[in-house]
Amino acid sequence: MAKTKEKKPEYLAKIIKEYGNIISSGMDVLEEKKNYKVISVSPAIDIALGGGIKEGSFVMFTGDPKSGKTTTAMQIAANCQKEGRPIIYLDAEGRLKDMNFEVSDLDPSKMKIVHPEDKPLPAEDFLDIAYKLMSHPDYYGAVLIIDSISSLMPAKELDGDMTPGRAGLPKILSVFTKKIGQLLPRQRGLVIAITHYIANTSGFGKAKMADGGNKIQYQADVRMEIGSGGERAPAVAPWMNTAKTERIGQAVNWKIICSSMGAPGGQVQSWIRYGHGIDKVQEILILAHDLGMVDKAGSWLTCTFMLEHKKLAKEINPALNIDDDEAVLKNFKYQGQDKLYTFLSENPKVVEVLVKQIKDML
Repeated sequence: MAKTKEKKPEYLAKIIKEYGNIISSGMDVLEEKKNYKVISVSPAIDIALGGGIKEGSFVMFTGDPKSGKTTTAMQIAANCQKEGRPIIYLDAEGRLKDMNFEVSDLDPSKMKIVHPEDKPLPAEDFLDIAYKLMSHPDYYGAVLIIDSISSLMPAKELDGDMTPGRAGLPKILSVFTKKIGQLLPRQRGLVIAITHYIANTSGFGKAKMADGGNKIQYQADVRMEIGSGGERAPAVAPWMNTAKTERIGQAVNWKIICSSMGAPGGQVQSWIRYGHGIDKVQEILILAHDLGMVDKAGSWLTCTFMLEHKKLAKEINPALNIDDDEAVLKNFKYQGQDKLYTFLSENPKVVEVLVKQIKDML
């Protein structure tokens, strides 16, 4: 028997005729939201966020200069390029350098960079261009990086004298976030807004606060701030090589202010390797050790988790007797973190099973 199409009440039919099919049941909306894809940042950050970042989200990264915000945004761009998502970068600071593109798997030729050449561009124009691009069908699922909110300058400030006039920017951003907020879910896009800390002169609350006004913070589905986790965990710490002779990167401590997929209030450490971007292998190595999946005795590190993945162990070493647990442990025992890092780097399947096992545990 054919299913009878439910007849809509006359008042609903009139609304739909005038405005389009804009009314859905709560279950329809819920099912649609469940189908939104999850965008990955890095193993450690994904876990802290409750899985990653859902497409259709407005994301804010806040921190002091040179702390890793742009690199993290570019890492997300590189991850999204693998899915065929277009990337738009608003170079409001005008300081985009070669090193900003030094992120593994990032293809600069497939990015659209919005940057003025002949004259400065006001905030209104930057954001209007961004909205028009993000709303175009060619940019379905696109990632928009605004670097940075703090450098956007209203037209009245740009065309006037050097007297500060920042009061207009929060209003401009408020209009933009309201418009883009309705567009993002429909276009399945992502906005990453980078902001800096500014002094809080109100006399209340924290000494430093994110720039851009309150509305942009209310709009954010995901807010992450680079900040100190105490005396033993500075906001940004140098990452030295094993010999302690060369700085190869930096460890960045993030605070999760809010997330579209998990609870707020978490903290996570991410590792940025110079010339590479976020070092996912290093993050997994640290997580595996912290969770007891890698046993440490002196300088020796043993991958005890391989006892649960003997089929993979056999694939890596066909001559290995996987029925002998001691033989398995001996085969995956490494002297020094560098050797374990090399093993993980050369065996992406091992990293994959580690990521899954860690996520299942947490």
